[in-house]
Amino acid sequence: MINQGDKFTFLDLQQSMREICAYDDIRKYIDNRQPNAIVLVGDRGVNPSKCSPDEYAAACILGYRDIPSSAIHLDQQLRDKGFKTAYKFSYKYRNGGLTSEQIVHDAYCLDWFQQLYRTSAPHKKYADKYFGAVDNAFRLSYYYAQYLWTQNWRVAGNIAGALRMPNESQWAQIISAILGIGFQFNPLDVYEYAIEHTSPTITKKQFDVRYSEQLAFKKEMMDKYGIDTGCLVLSPQSRDKLHKIVTRTDTPYYLQVISNIILGHNR
Repeated sequence: MINQGDKFTFLDLQQSMREICAYDDIRKYIDNRQPNAIVLVGDRGVNPSKCSPDEYAAACILGYRDIPSSAIHLDQQLRDKGFKTAYKFSYKYRNGGLTSEQIVHDAYCLDWFQQLYRTSAPHKKYADKYFGAVDNAFRLSYYYAQYLWTQNWRVAGNIAGALRMPNESQWAQIISAILGIGFQFNPLDVYEYAIEHTSPTITKKQFDVRYSEQLAFKKEMMDKYGIDTGCLVLSPQSRDKLHKIVTRTDTPYYLQVISNIILGHNR
């Protein structure tokens, strides 16, 4: 298991993932005299205390249907419908020896611990063992995210800065940041979801407003232009860009290409 101060590679991450997933006996330490909450995964409910990390990850991958990435699918839809743009809603991250599919699977396995911690309580007799396993899973989640951020510092540095020295209340944000890279979402949209949308400081009222805005935009894109944005939580910049693309009010394509050549990137 990776410890604070260790230098590690993707192989060490994978070994630590195997070790942490062997902790699924954490379920033995739960106080089953209390009702354990159900987690909504897609359109079905999953009880983390009744499944393993791998089973939970499989349920999430099936339930959310985000593979292949909805960002990649959005780019493909725009091409298929004849919209010419140099902008990409997907982003090819440096994964440092990992695959996108592996990152997604690992993130959901780590989320299993986060959901178990959120929806259950330990039996007093086993509290130390329970919280020890939870702490290891939380630390590994952060190390995993740091590894990916380091590989992509130019575009992920702001996310790393927003989650510097986090606590368990920000665990869901860390998982969201890992998933965003695994799904190859645009860095702007990863920041929007992990930092702005999945935030421990946002109120329910604020969340409902932001969520309603996302749903309204998603409906507009489908109803008016036949564009499915999938599971994407789009940043204001991405929503504005997509609206300009489909209404053909964006910067002319040839100017976008010239600009990208001058700037040396494809964003």
